[in-house]
Amino acid sequence: MAKMSVANRKRIAEMKAAVRRGRMLQAKRTGERAIPDGILRKLAALNLPPNKWVYDTCLAALEREANGA
Repeated sequence: MAKMSVANRKRIAEMKAAVRRGRMLQAKRTGERAIPDGILRKLAALNLPPNKWVYDTCLAALEREANGA
């Protein structure tokens, strides 16, 4: 596998960041929530401890479940 140059990696990272910014701006414009209400309700019902790793793991699992994957 060929190595990627530093400049190319930086350019790709900037492009990904621009796409993320665009998605967030679009969501703000349309009033769409980043995390659906149903998933937020399920997370609240779990009464998770105040631990970022636990929250992120449960959120990822609920999103996978919601997407049917």
